[in-house]
Amino acid sequence: MSSKIIKENKRLVLDLYKRCLYSAKRCPKYQNQMMMESYIKLKFRSNKEIHQKDFETIENLLKQGEEELKSMNDFHELRAKSKSGQDHESILNDCFDDDFNYIGSTPTVKK
Repeated sequence: MSSKIIKENKRLVLDLYKRCLYSAKRCPKYQNQMMMESYIKLKFRSNKEIHQKDFETIENLLKQGEEELKSMNDFHELRAKSKSGQDHESILNDCFDDDFNYIGSTPTVKK
């Protein structure tokens, strides 16, 4: 049972890593791409020594990584909306509720 969990966790970590690197490539400036790539690699390397059976820590780190990835992708989406000429008020409405709490941007359709 635990070997299946270990294998699935490895798959989830690798998938998150690839999606983070892909998101970094979406940065408009090459310098920002390289900075984000370095940050991603540093974050993943710094957690490489976590024991593969420390499921709770791995789960928490995966959640943290997903949140950071969502923030990066939200930034890309906001930038795209701004470039497309969408007015600032509608962009802000997509990202914040009435009390100005951040809720993220509108969901995108996966290709």
